[in-house]
Amino acid sequence: MKKLYILFFIFIFSCQTEENILVEDNSQNIKPSLPLHLFLERVNQNNTSVDNILDGTSAIKVKLPVQITLNNTVLIVNDSNDYILVENLKNQSASDDDIVNYQFPITIELRNYQNITVSNQSQLNNIINNNQNISEISCINIQFPISINLYNSNSQIANTIDFSNKIQLMNFLSNASNDLIYQLKYPLVIIDPNTVPQTVNSNLQTLSLIENAINICGNNAGNFDDFVTIITSGNWKIDYLFEDNENQTNDFIGYAFSFLSNGSILVQKNGVSYNGTWQYYEDSGSYKFDIEFDEDDFDDIEEDWNIIEFSNNIVYLKDGDNFLTFSKL
Repeated sequence: MKKLYILFFIFIFSCQTEENILVEDNSQNIKPSLPLHLFLERVNQNNTSVDNILDGTSAIKVKLPVQITLNNTVLIVNDSNDYILVENLKNQSASDDDIVNYQFPITIELRNYQNITVSNQSQLNNIINNNQNISEISCINIQFPISINLYNSNSQIANTIDFSNKIQLMNFLSNASNDLIYQLKYPLVIIDPNTVPQTVNSNLQTLSLIENAINICGNNAGNFDDFVTIITSGNWKIDYLFEDNENQTNDFIGYAFSFLSNGSILVQKNGVSYNGTWQYYEDSGSYKFDIEFDEDDFDDIEEDWNIIEFSNNIVYLKDGDNFLTFSKL
């Protein structure tokens, strides 16, 4: 499947006509390391969170029908209407393990819509662990067709690619190399959470529209009551850090963060411990997560962050043009 896709991807590129047009507005450039690229992925990805009551992750979606055993009960989940049956079984008793056991083989879908046949639980665990547990932003949609310009290191447009649906665009976004630079061809029409078409003419307008949608259909959808319980549960790692116009995620590989209920932070890496403090509060309708450290190594994450979205497994923070994402270890 993967090899076939790569051949198809190469074919798309080979069919484009090279255009040597100078790009004068570099402010519209997008790289895979930028927040807008990641948000575009979430807007166009597969709806993998719809069955989280079944598979417990947004990294995949299980294709239906599927037979499962849950708390000693055999159940066939025929369609999405049966997810409530899974939820009811899990809620029947507090003493059950609530582990879903599948009747293999099963077919799963990834965030990029790729289908994979899975033969056993070990293979399924490997796929989940090797794919990002990121949910979609489902209440906002780009109106297709759209076009994207690609260009070389001298900011010359190399070619233009047209996309007619989410699957095509998501495959492009999820397979983009780190050194790729591209631009969305504006104007774009984006259908907002109220199903009203909005015309956008810049990356800033696109990013703003997506961020506003997160408040409506994001993981927490404006409910911040559980944040302290979630952040103080388990250990966390930095999944993404965009600071001072640079992706600095690699600077924090291997660090495990524990946010303790007394307001202290314990960070560990290779047997070395670091200490900090955190504070959660509301300020004029915005929910804040303030992080402080004594060590200079953590200067880049010392901010009075705005909480833009969170779930049991991931926390999205923003301060101005800086973005920080924690995910559960």
